[in-house]
Amino acid sequence: MNITYYLVGVLTGASLSTFFVGKELYKYYIKYKVQRKQMDRLIKLNDKIVKANEEKRMSSRDIN
Repeated sequence: MNITYYLVGVLTGASLSTFFVGKELYKYYIKYKVQRKQMDRLIKLNDKIVKANEEKRMSSRDIN
């Protein structure tokens, strides 16, 4: 009887531990995913700005 309670306790503890670890990993994954999307948007915007500045420089050289 004591071994049964022990095994049930171990199984329950392992299940709860797995649940909470998985929950934290999921939070980290979502946070990383959102930050990655933001970085991709900023990189794309930066590329557009650099391209626009280069076009301005090229057009000003053509005028001169």
